[in-house]
Amino acid sequence: MPGKSSCKLSRRQAIDTPHRRPIAFRKRHKFHRWVAGFFIGCLAGIISGFVGSFLFRILLNFVRGRYRDRRGFEIFSPVIKSKEVLSFLEKENGLTDLEVIGHGGCGEVYRKELGTKTIAIKMIRLHSGAQANLTEEESRMLDKWTRQIRSEIRTVGRIRHRNLLPLLAHISRPERHYLVYEYMKNGSLHDALRESAEGTRKLQWAERYRVAAGIAAGLEHLHVHHRPHVIHRDLKPANVLLDDAMEPRIADFGFAKEVPDANTHITSSNIAGTLGYIAPEYYQTMKYTVKCDVFSFGVILGALVTGRFPSDEAFAETEEMSMLRWIRNRMSEGNAAACFDRQLVGEGNEDQMELMLRVACFCTADDPNDRPNSKELRIMLAQIPATG
Repeated sequence: MPGKSSCKLSRRQAIDTPHRRPIAFRKRHKFHRWVAGFFIGCLAGIISGFVGSFLFRILLNFVRGRYRDRRGFEIFSPVIKSKEVLSFLEKENGLTDLEVIGHGGCGEVYRKELGTKTIAIKMIRLHSGAQANLTEEESRMLDKWTRQIRSEIRTVGRIRHRNLLPLLAHISRPERHYLVYEYMKNGSLHDALRESAEGTRKLQWAERYRVAAGIAAGLEHLHVHHRPHVIHRDLKPANVLLDDAMEPRIADFGFAKEVPDANTHITSSNIAGTLGYIAPEYYQTMKYTVKCDVFSFGVILGALVTGRFPSDEAFAETEEMSMLRWIRNRMSEGNAAACFDRQLVGEGNEDQMELMLRVACFCTADDPNDRPNSKELRIMLAQIPATG
């Protein structure tokens, strides 16, 4: 009947419809699952990123051996296995029985046996009473020492190189700070040169050459490889320490500054450094560059060959009135032998000593653009035979 036939499905419709509905439903369901999976995956990726970054920071700090607790302990090296090892510093008389190995304007340096290791503890006094009662001069010195502590922690606390003295730990107390370092058995280069001049210690040419090469390697790391670059600003023999094998370690980063890659110099309002080792352009412009460190290193090279320091009174009696000008004049005269340390003469290393003096003259050129950079400096020294 016509009326009934209109309500019936054709054979094709009866066959196709049951299949079309499930297919469309499956496609929509598949699309919804894909969208949900995409957002869940993104969320999981973000969470994993945060967790991974957090764990990486923990692992990095663990590898570096660095952590800090609320009591003011900050450890930078696995040499200090735990803060309990330094718990004696929490006591008021914790340093009473220790040997004093150095003195400074801000405190003393102590020697301490720590199991199989020996450490040096630098104590920096901040003030002896209420800060409000300090004189203007005391307040100024307090600010200076505080800045130096921060500089020391910010730079050497995070730098590792065989020719840089590592900061092992920092302990902060209300009236003082303790900086813990590896103990350097052979003292400073300044002490070694002074004792050699006095005849109480022998400092062979091979040892002096090794010291020069090591300082150059340390400077290259600071100036070239480390990011950001670091300028020491107070390089001198007293700030170069010697370990058991006479390997030099650049120390005392109290004046050091980090230099972002975009910058070429540091501008300061106060002169930093030590008279006799400060580059001339720093006095004129108050701008400090890596070439100022190179100048200071050149003065150290002169001290290694001559066995004298810029402050030696003998230079005040010369026509030049300066160790550097005296060396340059002797070199220009072809009389390098007049500059040699008498303790080294006759050992067959005269050619090597003259070459090192030439490098010293390059490093201390009046124009900083004429000085080598620290990488070139290391290469120049490497071309000098260690011994004759």
